[in-house]
Amino acid sequence: MTSLIEALGGRAIGRVDYVSAERIVVLLESDAPQAVALNTGTPVGFPRINTYALIRSENGYIACIISSVRTARLPYAKRGATHQDFDIVDLPFPSRLMELVPIGTLKSTSMDGDIAFRIQRGVDTFPSVGDAVVLPNANQRRALVAGDAGNQGGRVLIGRCPTAEMAPVYADPDKLFGRHLAILGNTGSGKSCSVAGLIRWSLESARRHREKKRRDPMPNARFIVLDPNGEYSATFKDQEARIFRVEPDVGERHLQVPAWLWNGEEWTAFTGAAPGVQRPVLLQAIRRLRNTEGPPDAFETKVRVRVKQYRDQLDVAIQSGDHQRRGYREGVAAVLLNIKADFEGLNDDRSCGDESLRGILSDVSNSAGRIEMDARQQSNPGYHDPFSHMAIEEVIHCLEKVGDAVGIADRQGQLSEDTPYEFMVEQLPAYVEALAAAQAGRDMAPFIDSMNLRIKGILADGRLSSILRPATSPPISLGGWLKEYVGGDQAANGPIAVLDLSLVPSEVIHVVVSVLARMIFEAAQRYRRKEGHNLPTTLVLEEAHTFVHRDLSTESATPAGRACARIFEKIAREGVNSVSG
Repeated sequence: MTSLIEALGGRAIGRVDYVSAERIVVLLESDAPQAVALNTGTPVGFPRINTYALIRSENGYIACIISSVRTARLPYAKRGATHQDFDIVDLPFPSRLMELVPIGTLKSTSMDGDIAFRIQRGVDTFPSVGDAVVLPNANQRRALVAGDAGNQGGRVLIGRCPTAEMAPVYADPDKLFGRHLAILGNTGSGKSCSVAGLIRWSLESARRHREKKRRDPMPNARFIVLDPNGEYSATFKDQEARIFRVEPDVGERHLQVPAWLWNGEEWTAFTGAAPGVQRPVLLQAIRRLRNTEGPPDAFETKVRVRVKQYRDQLDVAIQSGDHQRRGYREGVAAVLLNIKADFEGLNDDRSCGDESLRGILSDVSNSAGRIEMDARQQSNPGYHDPFSHMAIEEVIHCLEKVGDAVGIADRQGQLSEDTPYEFMVEQLPAYVEALAAAQAGRDMAPFIDSMNLRIKGILADGRLSSILRPATSPPISLGGWLKEYVGGDQAANGPIAVLDLSLVPSEVIHVVVSVLARMIFEAAQRYRRKEGHNLPTTLVLEEAHTFVHRDLSTESATPAGRACARIFEKIAREGVNSVSG
């Protein structure tokens, strides 16, 4: 009867020659199998890439996958233990080296007198140089690919492994979609089919599981597929998926990535704005548009700017007490004199055609001038007596009446260029030109014209303009966009959304993908902070190498490429579950 030690010795094919945290190099025995191994109980191909090898350890076996096999010329021949001629001069001798990648620990348990195996992630103890390497038998190979096959509750059968006696391969959706996942392979190897299968099988398994428990069969899940090739639209039509296209067919929806969703970095990348002159003007124009202040040269805009400016100054003066402190109240008097002069000028402006507004402007000017004069000391006109609270508040009240007349929005704080607040993208070039013309001291037109030409040219593209501001679809709000693209409450509008990007112009595809990924990521983050638990969301990125590549993080990459890579790096570090194909 063959002992366990003898059985293992008969399956040994080499010895450990080199060990590191990520790879193990094995020197194969000279009599190790050349094509087919018969010492495992059943014939198996060896050595083969992506097959398995085991190294005995204190906790069981270190399970490894074969990553490469090569021939090396060693300075000495590999001799067996019976050879005694070590004093013979050796010539370089061809030997076979095999590289292994450790993937886990294979542990054995006894069940009803039989030995069973189970795989555990991670390696507790690495091998030493000289440790024997053996090939797994049929039971061990099945355990390596099947995992905990006995516990199939909630697990999904995704296929069978041809290199392990067609052992079933199960996946736990909670673990699979609870972390980031990459599906890699050569062109045509079936990556997209695998992604589609994982989504479909997981949803079908969840529905069956919920029906057994007599619950609503619709799982609370969200799969959002960013599809640059247009491959998934037909795949999920029977799943009642929401399909978004640039040119939608019957039953599909118009892809909308409104310009007001874009943040400052994405607008900078979209327009190619240089950091010196163009970027500050562009961001200021976007801020003005978001705050609906109007064009910089419009009369109402001038009034709004002055109302905000002087109201803030007087509020600070009251809060700090400067209106009554010696040495500081002269500064408050200067503000009142500036208010008087500015609002007199606005009142005399010919572009103001509203007589009722002229009367309110005159009230501000008169109130500020009268209060400054009343506080001026007769004996020393350069100094002022303390201003009363009521006097300063009277001027503030007059300013607020003007603000109401010109429609200053009552918002908590100033909207930044990153706030997703609606604005008309068609007005952006005019705002940029007006802001550049308002800058004193230098001619900015040559710098701004080139950027404006890019903005107008890209917006004139029919496919892109239909995405930014679709004329055939009604305007969409932020809440409506999130419900459509991320999913409704309890996934009431379906668990799958396919965003077909195949007709998005190539020069802006990185920016569009960046906006979509960022909005999905921020929606999941805000939901977790607000509700205290995660929103079940999986972002699927097809052709991930186009959008997440090390070259996109370098200075030589385009601004749009860098912005796209950064958002996916942030998602990988912090956030939403993602599947890359």
